[in-house]
Amino acid sequence: MIFGYPLLSVAIWLPIVFGLLVLATGHDRNAPLARLIALVGAVLSFLVTIPLYTDFDRMTSAMQFVEMKNWITHFNIHYHLGVDGISVLFVLLNSFFTVLVVIAGWKVIEKRVAQYMAAFLVMSGLINGVFARAGRDAVLRVLGSHADPDVPHHRRVGGPNRVYAAVKFFLYTLLGSLLMLVALLYLYLHSGGSFEILDYYQLPIPLTAQILIFIAFFFAFAVKVPMVPVHTWLPDAHVEAPTGGSVVLAAIMLKVGAYGFIRFSMPIAPDASHSLAG
Repeated sequence: MIFGYPLLSVAIWLPIVFGLLVLATGHDRNAPLARLIALVGAVLSFLVTIPLYTDFDRMTSAMQFVEMKNWITHFNIHYHLGVDGISVLFVLLNSFFTVLVVIAGWKVIEKRVAQYMAAFLVMSGLINGVFARAGRDAVLRVLGSHADPDVPHHRRVGGPNRVYAAVKFFLYTLLGSLLMLVALLYLYLHSGGSFEILDYYQLPIPLTAQILIFIAFFFAFAVKVPMVPVHTWLPDAHVEAPTGGSVVLAAIMLKVGAYGFIRFSMPIAPDASHSLAG
């Protein structure tokens, strides 16, 4: 808790709120104000993640800083957060890089400054949500990883073919998201109506079903890594994105896919992972 507020929720929503404040500054004539608000928001968002590391108990593998509230009770969906030894480091890393990106774009970005800074702050909050949610609620995990402001960000700031690169990335991500949604619906029904990821680890799933689930997750996460044959969006994205976008893409976004394999594919479909690896 920080000033009475849960740390993980603050780490997720604080950069998003500051991103909206930056966006509200509007026209480029307010660019100095947009930069200042963005820097304050990025620094504060990083500072609130430090207690996640300093207060983390390294002697247990259990989820920590857990938060749970009812959300869509009819479908048994909860606002359920938690981090372990892997995800807590990613939250810290992501928040730190957001500060660097804001500073790096201080003089370089001269047009659409508010949109540029706001996109990174909102994306930072959503990515923190991915790592904080990945151990708990599957619906929040999908919403966090695929509600990606990097797409409109690429459309606004970047090279001459930025719209093509953004649309291509969106279509690849959409295909993976749909396959992942089908797999999650199967797991939801098979588990008796649960979207808790940790519940899926205990499910007795037949090998054939595991293989299909693994394949669905594979395409969703392979796009983010990216892996062959769904990797062709990456050169376009790096070429057309501004420097800050390429930094976050390489340092953070690509890790989301690999993290998905660790959190979803292998523990939910262990037999399929072993079978396909052989």
